[in-house]
Amino acid sequence: MRSQWLTLFGQGAYIYRMIDDSAPAFYEAALRELERRVLELTVLCERQHKENQTLKRQLQGLQHERSGLIEKHELTKHRVEAMIGRLKNLEETP
Repeated sequence: MRSQWLTLFGQGAYIYRMIDDSAPAFYEAALRELERRVLELTVLCERQHKENQTLKRQLQGLQHERSGLIEKHELTKHRVEAMIGRLKNLEETP
């Protein structure tokens, strides 16, 4: 019986491959296909993980930008209200 460890992505993700030398060719082919599919899924998961991390960073940046814009909006709103108040005072004085 042969066995070997395959390390993927350097993050501790492992696939254990084990093929019995005496197994019929059908089982060996099925195991190889299964191994290929698992490897594809592992690569896809890693890609999705990286994309997810990128999207999280983008979201964090956009949330920070949004809070800054809300703060600017409130400051501008208070300034405009103050100007309107001063203009009303000017209209009321003879």
